[in-house]
Amino acid sequence: HSLDEVGLGAYGQYKTLPGQDCTFPGGFEGLVKNLMSELPDGLVTYNCPVRCVHWSDTEKNKTSVVVECENGERITADHVILTVPLGYLKRHHSTLFYPPLPLHKLHTIQRLGFGTNNKIFVEFDAPWWDADCEVIHLVWEDEVAMVDQVPDLQRSWIKKLIGFTVLKPTERYGHLLCGWIAGHESEYMETLSEQEVMHDVTQLIRRFTGNPAITPPRILRSQWFHDPWTCGSYTHLATGCSEQDLENMMEPLPSKRSKAQPMQVLFAGEATHHCFFSTVHGALLTGWREADRLISHYLSFNP
Repeated sequence: HSLDEVGLGAYGQYKTLPGQDCTFPGGFEGLVKNLMSELPDGLVTYNCPVRCVHWSDTEKNKTSVVVECENGERITADHVILTVPLGYLKRHHSTLFYPPLPLHKLHTIQRLGFGTNNKIFVEFDAPWWDADCEVIHLVWEDEVAMVDQVPDLQRSWIKKLIGFTVLKPTERYGHLLCGWIAGHESEYMETLSEQEVMHDVTQLIRRFTGNPAITPPRILRSQWFHDPWTCGSYTHLATGCSEQDLENMMEPLPSKRSKAQPMQVLFAGEATHHCFFSTVHGALLTGWREADRLISHYLSFNP
């Protein structure tokens, strides 16, 4: 929500890859469909929310992991790779696992930050920006210190929209801008109607351009905070976090110190990558990491 919540001690953990961002026709769903195209038909179950993952932290219980679904179905497995977002874990950890998570894992989930960064796509009939423009930054002249102040979100939320990215090439996207907004203001924006967001964004652009005739015909916004399966957008290292927290996130259940059946529950997703958290490539790499972990586990029995 603000830089006051970002931990500088572990800030250097994040790494940026060279090159441009990769976009997929039809969005990231195209990436998922491509990966799933190699799977046998009927292997993936859809629209089946999980109520609880039952695992064992004692040596006496040698039973399999049981995934209990909301519809009452119970699925047994030797291993479960859990990929739910950190925001969902923060909100549902107390009911999602039985027995409950170990304290070090729970405290890590609580310490890591999970904010809300939304996009607002704004379409125009014609561009009002230069042809070589890539980013439009919005700088307010009437900024005042916000320390210890409670913002009036209804009036000030639009000021948290920090700028726009120009989507290119025009032949593919048309005249389209992508606005970025984060924090409590982003969460508030999600509660507004599309017409209200359209009005405020239009007034914002008219104010900064001085052109009262600019009227975008259409907008499209994300609403990550109110999505019940994400509860926000992606991970950041909050104050009080350390490199050890990133290690804790990727540690399977039960821990290596336990004598119970190993690797019952494995954790993947962007929040479990030590340097690519908050990214799609980080999420993808962690899924491969956990698959490799299981392969190595079984190869150790059959070298």
